[in-house]
Amino acid sequence: MTTSKDPLVSGLLADAKLVASYGRYGVFKDSALFAAIGDAEKLDDATASQPAVVNLQTVLNDCSATVPFSTLAALRSGWLPGDMSRRTAIATYFLVALSVTMMVIIGKLTYVYNRGVSINAELQEIDNNDFSARFGQSIRQVWATKKQLGSATARQASATDLTLLKDAYYNSVDNLHSLDQRFSSLLVRAQGFMTQEAPFPIWGMQWAYCKLSASPAKAGASPDFSNPRQMAINQFCNQEVALAQQQSGAENSQPLKQSDFDCVNGDNSQGRTEVVNASGTAGQVDDVNADFDEATRSLQCEGVITITPNSISTLTLQAKTLSEVLSPYALWILPALYGALGGIMFHMRMILNPLLPNPTLARLIHRIALGALAGMILAWFTRRGPSSAAKSPG
Repeated sequence: MTTSKDPLVSGLLADAKLVASYGRYGVFKDSALFAAIGDAEKLDDATASQPAVVNLQTVLNDCSATVPFSTLAALRSGWLPGDMSRRTAIATYFLVALSVTMMVIIGKLTYVYNRGVSINAELQEIDNNDFSARFGQSIRQVWATKKQLGSATARQASATDLTLLKDAYYNSVDNLHSLDQRFSSLLVRAQGFMTQEAPFPIWGMQWAYCKLSASPAKAGASPDFSNPRQMAINQFCNQEVALAQQQSGAENSQPLKQSDFDCVNGDNSQGRTEVVNASGTAGQVDDVNADFDEATRSLQCEGVITITPNSISTLTLQAKTLSEVLSPYALWILPALYGALGGIMFHMRMILNPLLPNPTLARLIHRIALGALAGMILAWFTRRGPSSAAKSPG
């Protein structure tokens, strides 16, 4: 065996032997490295300038395409191909568990995002089709048909006319009820999405949020009106808080219900107002606005509708904030998670190959962070907003 005082030559021989031992697993197609190591070891006092040492360096450089420096570094640290130590097994199981957990989380977030995109598209469709005007026209049609039916019944019209009027009335009621149910269900879904699904998409997040943010309720304690945010958190987390906020005169953003009206003692006299006609005679004429309000109140008491036309525009504008809720999902949450999952998949492919060393924790974290950053940057350049977001983001 050769002896050399030159540290470059001794280090070269040590690395060459490590790579040669790695090549025993069928990595190399020829034995050039083994021959170069034998020629260099025959020298008595090897120096870096001798032809055998230069040839060994050249052959070792050619092997770098097959054995990268990361593998050589792992060989220096004592790693062997096919390592089945306990530490390696634990690292492998941890990476598999992490990848499965991320896939479950990403699947849940993708479902929440796609659900929000679907609700947002329905809201935009309603807004573009001028739903408020259609809803008001349906109310007037039902009310006018009901009056015609009552008038025909009072004057004892023929059975054919009554049948036609009844069919027209029932058709208009069905159409109005369908519009009401469509908007009411969509509004409930939109509000539920913005207050619960989007802020707390993962199981247990709402419980943890309430556990950390909500203040414990004390028996007989008065609510702290100086901290509206804390009151809102307590109310959201079902804490015992005062109901004075509901009576503060703020606009109610929920759909109006039958209990909001006096369905027993309705004041029908407000449907008429005193005016003076062109000839100067005083008389009672129907006020169109009051008649429309009376029609709305009557239909709500009968259970035909649950919302009012005046509240549709306000509720639609409120529900449009759904686009702002979806923006973080489209611009950084999902793209970052998709990129991070891609980084984990890259390392999982390496682990499946027994000839490649398992990555260190630092390299794994760096690869995941780099993948997340790449996903976000790609989303920033490709996305134009929730409305144009893909059906399957990422």
